Amino acid sequence: VTLIDDAFLPGVAGEMLRARDRAAAALEAAGAKVNHVSMKSLRAIGMFTAVFLAEETGVRFADTLRGEGAGPRFGRELLSPRGDHTAAMRSLLIGEEVERRLPKSLTRRMVDAARSISDELTELIGDGLLLHPTMPTVAPRHGRTVGRPWSANAVAAFSLAGVPVTQVPLGLGSAGLPLGVQVAAGIGNDHLTIAAALELERSFGGWVAPTRR
Repeated sequence: VTLIDDAFLPGVAGEMLRARDRAAAALEAAGAKVNHVSMKSLRAIGMFTAVFLAEETGVRFADTLRGEGAGPRFGRELLSPRGDHTAAMRSLLIGEEVERRLPKSLTRRMVDAARSISDELTELIGDGLLLHPTMPTVAPRHGRTVGRPWSANAVAAFSLAGVPVTQVPLGLGSAGLPLGVQVAAGIGNDHLTIAAALELERSFGGWVAPTRR
């Protein structure tokens, strides 16, 4: 079981890291060997995600909307909160438009960087497990992550690497909101993440309802 200690940008809540460490201790008590490693490159992955997905898939969200007859019209309408699209959708569309206008040489470097980080992460996990906070904080309020691509750092790396992940609830944080940990494994090792999740559920009791709404 691997833990990365320096992959977090400023602002990550201490209780998220303590929850991860409690999960690691529970697995260690069940017979696992826990290993702490360094991977500072993971801090930047969220900034590359949109570019990487657009370039690798060749599919843009704006084109999907146009295909459904809801295509965005760039300009004041897209920037206006009174328009037809939510703040999250506007943020994504504007990000796509900015990415489309980037020099191709820069786009290639960003894609290569994201791929390199994904490969490094996959090698780090190997045949074992990696425990990682799900978010920088406990469950955020609706809309609070819009326009903050770095808030997706904790999940983006595993999505880009294509490795299996099981999100495990670990009770409530100090504000009465849910917190948890991601259990990631190598490609094809979904059974390991599920086995670890079952063990953590036995140790921590599984999901509980939030006390703050």
